Amino acid sequence: MSSPEMVDYIRTMIRGDHEANDRVEARLDEIGWDGFPTLLGAVFYFAVNRRFDEQTSTGEIVRFVADMRAGTPPGTPEIDANAAETLIRAAVNPDVETAIDPQMAGRIQGLVILRILGDGAIGDDDLDELLAEAAALASRV
Repeated sequence: MSSPEMVDYIRTMIRGDHEANDRVEARLDEIGWDGFPTLLGAVFYFAVNRRFDEQTSTGEIVRFVADMRAGTPPGTPEIDANAAETLIRAAVNPDVETAIDPQMAGRIQGLVILRILGDGAIGDDDLDELLAEAAALASRV
């Protein structure tokens, strides 16, 4: 089960509020991160489905991943492009199988979430609704 702090962590990450994000991260280091991967996966699912659907071409996903990788700041851990493309396709098509290292999956999910929802791409009310839906989904898993 995800905690309110985990939701706040993702919210501050998306909003680029680094000071608040550092505070929430320190709090989570104290209370624990149990359930965070499930919440991150749920946010990823909702973010991807805002941007893509089953009709999205493979080429469009490839371009999105290439642009995302090119736009990451220096020092950001590398992500595997094929794994990123597979995770995105799996979020819109449950028949797509994935066998991706969980650490790599988490990095990919974080970057995709930032790419789709960051830089003011989503309003506060819509973000709150998306995070509430993701937390509800994560609590059922």
